[in-house]
Amino acid sequence: MGFGDNLRKAIEKLKNSTALDRETVKAAIKELQRALIASDVEISLVLRLSKEIEAAAFEELPQGINRKEHVIKVTHDKLAEILGGKSKAPEKPIKILLVGLFGAGKTTTAGKLAKWYMKRSQKVGIIAADTYRPAAVQQLRTVAGNVKAAFYGNEKEKNAAKVVKEGLKEFNDYDLIICDTAGRSGLDEELTKEIREINAIFNANEKWLVIGADVGQVAKKQSEAFHKSVGVNGVIITRMDGSAKGGGALAACNTTGAKVYFIGSGEKMDDLQEFDATRYLSRIMGYGDLETLLEKAKEIQEEESIDAEELLKGEFTLKTFYNQMKATRKMGPLSKVMDLMGLGQQVPKEMAEMGEDKLNKFGYIIDSMTEREREDPEIMNKSRIARIAKGSGTTQEEIRELLKNFKKMKKVFKKIGSIDTKKMEEGKGMDMQKLQKMFAKKKKFKLR
Repeated sequence: MGFGDNLRKAIEKLKNSTALDRETVKAAIKELQRALIASDVEISLVLRLSKEIEAAAFEELPQGINRKEHVIKVTHDKLAEILGGKSKAPEKPIKILLVGLFGAGKTTTAGKLAKWYMKRSQKVGIIAADTYRPAAVQQLRTVAGNVKAAFYGNEKEKNAAKVVKEGLKEFNDYDLIICDTAGRSGLDEELTKEIREINAIFNANEKWLVIGADVGQVAKKQSEAFHKSVGVNGVIITRMDGSAKGGGALAACNTTGAKVYFIGSGEKMDDLQEFDATRYLSRIMGYGDLETLLEKAKEIQEEESIDAEELLKGEFTLKTFYNQMKATRKMGPLSKVMDLMGLGQQVPKEMAEMGEDKLNKFGYIIDSMTEREREDPEIMNKSRIARIAKGSGTTQEEIRELLKNFKKMKKVFKKIGSIDTKKMEEGKGMDMQKLQKMFAKKKKFKLR
């Protein structure tokens, strides 16, 4: 059971309790403690959180909510607080220096950051200041090419500070320059000296530590060490999608005062998200992160035939399904998209793990259908299926497989209901209290 599952279990203990007394609250807090400790959150921090929740649980009630809603909201808010709250990434950072140890994912992160800022109309250049690791320059050149960012590197030069100086001249008229530095297995004297030399020339206004989620509470030690060395003022945590220790890394960074600006949730260049503890908690606990979903949909709206709100409508035709499949490559795997909607566990396994070849075949099949067949698949019969198979170069079995998967997905989308997307676009979102009311009424989402 993962971090989010354990947290959800603790919240459900509160939500499903018939009588909310001190014993019930203590039992729920114990579940929280297990979840946090399993995620490698420091014991002292877990105990402090527990005391704060217990103390706040039976204080005077705010107007308009009952005791149960109050305790659930207090628990959620305290969790979000220890994980770092919300940190807004700088809109125009000018220069970003990336530091971190071997294997943290600095090179990939440099590309992701470049793409993120380029989408916001900034002219971005990347400097390869890692002269230590073999093939590091070529690797970063490839990453920069993939996101269409400008690149400067010099394989022949072993002095990283000189490379940075040359790169600054190359990108003199750029809006943002990102500098990727070398790593080591530990922050030794050699690495410290090199980073300081680079920083003296680069003169970055943003110095961000890139760290893997799997280090857990060791993130605190790394964050403090790099801050002492170069003055870190921001953090990016990578591999958040595959680590049970992500909560520990977030909490550890928060105790140092370092702001977590972004989290990496996959290998693709689009798998970088601004960090917001409330949205992060909602997603990992299975409540969905609809604001992020809408943001991702809007980013590709002009490139693909997709409506940002179409994902959230109860109506679901083969035409809609086709548009979503085409957009899947841009938004990420279907399983991730559905996780953002809080429906990840309800997606048929064969759909969540569908490969690109299968998606292409389904596209050919839908292209070969008439407009009426796309709008109303119920009219499909043997002769129609035979005609479509011939026209798409696929088999009748593959067409039946598509129709079967479509019906399954249609059932999932019906559970979404009518979500007020306008409020989300205005930044109002959905807080924990509202989510709990939704679940209690069994509307819009089903709590698993």
